Amino acid sequence: MLKIAKGRISTMAVIGAILFMIVQVIATLNLPSLTSNIVNNGVATGNISYIWKIGFEMIGFSLLSVVAAFGNVFLAARSSQKLGKNLRSDIYKKVINFSNDEFDKVETSSLITRTTNDVVQIQNVAMMALRMMIMAPIMLVGASFLAYTKSHELTWIFVVSIPVLLIFIGIVMAFAIPLFRAMQTKTDRINLVFREGLTGVRVIRAFRQDKFEQDRFEGANKDYTQNAIKVNTIVALAFPIMTLIMSGTNVAIVWFGGQLISSQTMQVGNMIAFMTYAMQVLMSFMLLAMVFALIPRAAASATRIQEVLDIETKINDPEKPVALPATKQHSLAFDHVDYRYQTAEQLALADIDFSAHSGQTVAIIGGTGSGKTTLVNLIPRFYDIEKGAVKLDGEDVRSLKTADLHRAISFVPQTATLFTGTIRDNLKFGNADATDDEIWHALEIAWSTATFGDCACVS
Repeated sequence: MLKIAKGRISTMAVIGAILFMIVQVIATLNLPSLTSNIVNNGVATGNISYIWKIGFEMIGFSLLSVVAAFGNVFLAARSSQKLGKNLRSDIYKKVINFSNDEFDKVETSSLITRTTNDVVQIQNVAMMALRMMIMAPIMLVGASFLAYTKSHELTWIFVVSIPVLLIFIGIVMAFAIPLFRAMQTKTDRINLVFREGLTGVRVIRAFRQDKFEQDRFEGANKDYTQNAIKVNTIVALAFPIMTLIMSGTNVAIVWFGGQLISSQTMQVGNMIAFMTYAMQVLMSFMLLAMVFALIPRAAASATRIQEVLDIETKINDPEKPVALPATKQHSLAFDHVDYRYQTAEQLALADIDFSAHSGQTVAIIGGTGSGKTTLVNLIPRFYDIEKGAVKLDGEDVRSLKTADLHRAISFVPQTATLFTGTIRDNLKFGNADATDDEIWHALEIAWSTATFGDCACVS
């Protein structure tokens, strides 16, 4: 997770959030001691002026705690949201430059989950880290020390309550963490089935497979729901038991503290302060447990995101790109081209050799799976060939800048994709300044090639 956050989160904001949190904890830890002083030195002696004096100090520390908490929450929220924003931006920039080979490694549904749900998990943990993960250890140490100063005789209660709490937290985490980790994979599955159902709805209806697809989605949805119910039930059961442990601790403090007070070895104010510090110690353990329960899920999300960011893009611009020659007579040639899909044993295309010039139409005819689409995808370099060369105007497409190559190629995919906006907006997707004449010309070309499936033309 630290690798994910590096360079994507403001260091100054993090430092500011930590400083505000330290101030908040210090102010909060002072309140029980001031309460103890009021009871011991003000209420017990009837010193009203002392009560007012300490009361104003408590108001001051309370206001300081509120201001520090606001500063911490603001900076923590800003930092975590900025981390999420930068992660989504980096993932999108990485994915938008993927070749088809890279897209084959990670399913589209999984990419969507990683860009949305996984990023949210990391944002939440970053927020909690700058709040609870920092506050809990400081509060734990500070409250333990101050509780000891108020009554070292009662600190043995911690020796019993804290191990019981830790054992229970360990049991809860042992059951909950694997379920939290499984949530992301099950979310991927739901997105995959749902996306396939939407994109293939016409085929599903044509073959009357509505019931089959509904059952498939129901299965994925039920699997996710059952997992979520289990993990949330475990977490929900944890809070009543933790409350029971804390209440038992309070009862022990009152019981044994009352005996110390009756023997005049402890003041009432000190017992009140000790009880407050004891609750702060136990709450610190609970907060740490909550954070550590979410860390494995966020760590799994961070690993999934890092997998995307670490994918090496095979198709890149050459160090010294060649410029396309300025000519109106364009040509396209396949020079003994071989292509093999990654991890495939056999070639998808073998010894493809042909050429086409301006004004010519070349039709590639074959059955389903014969490689027609694959061949067309080699022209704009969506895939890189294994052997031979694909040449545009005599230049190998691998020696050209990708932007120049795509500017010279008009690609009409077999599957139409519509983006948000009007039909005109979609028609002007490739050229925002296109005139009506150019739009109608493009429509005529699309209509003339509609019966041939995927088509690439040299412009």
